[in-house]
Amino acid sequence: MIGIFDSGLGGLAVWRELDLRLPDTDLLYLADNGAFPYGPRPPQFLKDRTEKIARALIARGAGLIVVACNTATVVAIAHLRERFDIPFVGVEPPVKVAAELAAPDEPIYVLLTENTASGEKYAALVEKFGAGRKVKAVCLALLARVVEDGSFREPAVAREVARTVREAVGDISEGAKVVLGCTHYVFLRELLQEALGPKATILEPSRAVAEQVLRLMTENGMPQEEAGKREFLCTGDPVTLSLNAARLLDAKKLEVERVDL
Repeated sequence: MIGIFDSGLGGLAVWRELDLRLPDTDLLYLADNGAFPYGPRPPQFLKDRTEKIARALIARGAGLIVVACNTATVVAIAHLRERFDIPFVGVEPPVKVAAELAAPDEPIYVLLTENTASGEKYAALVEKFGAGRKVKAVCLALLARVVEDGSFREPAVAREVARTVREAVGDISEGAKVVLGCTHYVFLRELLQEALGPKATILEPSRAVAEQVLRLMTENGMPQEEAGKREFLCTGDPVTLSLNAARLLDAKKLEVERVDL
């Protein structure tokens, strides 16, 4: 069984990729919407919280856990790897891919949360792959929330998101790479592309994360042939989360169980 967690619905972008690649593997998703959003949370809170989540997923049979949240990856994945003897796969902004695709004078914009932007892991990523380039971090807390509550589909909210992104990023030059540094943002890809125009190339990590999961499953001898169960847990309101998750995944209905950490 693969366990996947996020502060809310953003990690469903990774879940979707795994669902396609591993139809017979059991997938267990936990949305920590009771603590959403993770972006402004203190680091120690996130370490403690994600440790509880990992214990809950392991107790239900997870043999590998995907930390499908950029903020939690930056702040807590090293802590989780020290605490538990199973593989953890994190999510990081695809700055490396952007640097490989961009010409030396083409800018790279990274849309992300406050905690991700201030983390050592992100700083090391930029230093390693973005050295000598113009890499601009753009913190936009609004974006995760409009995905979580589904309001980005409302025309007025979509216009506000587009305006906010355009103002934060500024003038886009031809060939600019825009990196999505929060899994929630993946569900805004079309809206962001429309807002920034054809000059921008948008990059996101969910496929690369799924491929890493497959590699680790093979390396660790984990079975892919299971019952193919799809289970969803949350720590907050299950009704609203179920409705919004179903819309994001184009599903008729999702059964979501509320758990207490």
